[in-house]
Amino acid sequence: MICGQAREKAWRGRETLGVALLLGLHAGLLAFSAARHSPALDERHILAAGIYYWQYGRFEIARGDPPMTGLVAAAPVLALRPRTEWRHVPHSFAVERDFTAANGVRTVGLVTVGRWACIGFSLVGGYFCFRLARELYGPGAGFLALALWCFSPSTLTHGRLVTGDMPAAAFGIGAFYTYWRWLRQPSLPAAARAGVLLGLAELAKIVWVLLFALWPVFWVTWRMLHRREGGQRGWFREGAQLALVVAISVYVINLGYAFEKPFQPLGRFEIGRRALGLNTAGEEGGGGSSALPASRPGALPASQPGPSPALRVGVAGIPVPLPENYVGGIDEILRVCGRPHWTYLRHEWREGGFRHYYAYAFLVKTPLGTLGLLAVAAGMSCCARWRGAWKSEMLLVLALAGILAFVTASDAPQYDRYALPVLPYVLVLASKAARMVGLHWRGACLVSTLAAWSAWSGLMAYPHTLSHFNELAGGPLGGHGHLIGSSIEYGQDYLYLKRWQERNPEAEPLIVSWKCPMAEAILGECRRRVPPGLSAGSRATRADMVHMGPQPGWYAVNVSALHTPSREYAYFFCFEPVARAGYSIYVYHITVEEANWVRRELGMPELAERESGEEEEKGRVER
Repeated sequence: MICGQAREKAWRGRETLGVALLLGLHAGLLAFSAARHSPALDERHILAAGIYYWQYGRFEIARGDPPMTGLVAAAPVLALRPRTEWRHVPHSFAVERDFTAANGVRTVGLVTVGRWACIGFSLVGGYFCFRLARELYGPGAGFLALALWCFSPSTLTHGRLVTGDMPAAAFGIGAFYTYWRWLRQPSLPAAARAGVLLGLAELAKIVWVLLFALWPVFWVTWRMLHRREGGQRGWFREGAQLALVVAISVYVINLGYAFEKPFQPLGRFEIGRRALGLNTAGEEGGGGSSALPASRPGALPASQPGPSPALRVGVAGIPVPLPENYVGGIDEILRVCGRPHWTYLRHEWREGGFRHYYAYAFLVKTPLGTLGLLAVAAGMSCCARWRGAWKSEMLLVLALAGILAFVTASDAPQYDRYALPVLPYVLVLASKAARMVGLHWRGACLVSTLAAWSAWSGLMAYPHTLSHFNELAGGPLGGHGHLIGSSIEYGQDYLYLKRWQERNPEAEPLIVSWKCPMAEAILGECRRRVPPGLSAGSRATRADMVHMGPQPGWYAVNVSALHTPSREYAYFFCFEPVARAGYSIYVYHITVEEANWVRRELGMPELAERESGEEEEKGRVER
């Protein structure tokens, strides 16, 4: 007995050491990558909003992003005394521009410190993946899930960013784990833990408002599958505990917002007015949500179908026990979803996006080794001998499908990072393949090879893991043929472009296609723009064409610009880049001869040697 306890204690110690080593290696990879890349698009306004939260205790900036990420990232940054400018509050991107202008190139260091503070989110996600896989399939599966997490290109990307995507994935799987444990063994402590994790998930990203609808469905499904184990009394007791889960989560959400203006009337918010069929007209500015008119707020003509206007107005007055800016963030997301947007997928632009966008993005962005492990695990689930945890697997699949359906049906702009909360569920399901190890040497070789392939795929793209695409998609170099935007470039490679520029002083002037405050702070002001080519339906005269299309000089063009709907920069495909900054910025050096050769192909007038020389000299003078 004593020997058995000693062996179990030794095994637990080795297990803890293994988890710590993997998470430590993961943290080191994230810390190094965080210091190498320039601030991404959304990081600066989330960091600036976090600084504002700490200084004023108000949450009207970046309402579409709950405050958890900003608060954590800004906590160590405050010690560096960043310069702030709040004249454009609550307009997030105006605040971002002011923050960048006030701090200049120092913004890079401030964002890096904020990134280091956010690395803990990814460690939390890895830990919960390990715990869930271990309890479902055994210790080997736990380590496999953790290894897949630590070397996944997606976690190595978003785990180092000051955005809400990684906290959403980490606390989403944490909330599922604690809720799953409560379903298996209902108790007040388990319900309390599930409520706290649910509240933290809601503070990470608003997408988890979906859980308020999913969890009751999970509970009813689970109870129906176990109907022989409980009667009416069990249903009532568990229903009361589920209500406690929701109550604790609401308390945690209010705590995260410092109890800022809860219990506002439902009719004050756009989501409430839409649900009730009330008038949705209102102001969009300011820190709070649009208030209804004082006299008969939200009243509609009596001829409108549905409940009577008096009943609607009465329901509209019911107080919502959530912070005003949390519900206002849902309103803000609804407004974004209501705006027209175009999505790019595999050389095609479509208004409103694609129904299969996230499935396709998953197939081209996920390492083939991980896909292979997922296929092995799916095959095992089809065999009767491996169906022991089928009820829990069903909940995992339902959660995964619910998230994908929610982000697809939301009519929001489509980027693969919006589906990042799905990743932990996929990795846990794939970890079931670890149960083949030990049964037969062939199974052990297969699983080990696929796991090593998955890790190798992530490390080969490191530190440029944001631009990772698997081998079937053409790798990072071929990725922009499938997806663009934040799926391959997020403004992360300007520091690499700056380092290349310092090593190549002859590349002057370097004309950059993407002009933004952060790019100018790193690279310096660039007054010239990349000359556009002939777009579809263009009616440019021959005199106009002289200043359009290929021109001699040095150009840094981001891959998204190559695929704009107008195709105005597609002529760069006719040239071979001389260098790359990461995988998202291509550097071109175009000579007069090369420019004229392409111009002849495009039916544009050629450039004279003297005129092109004057253009280059004029560019140097402007610089």
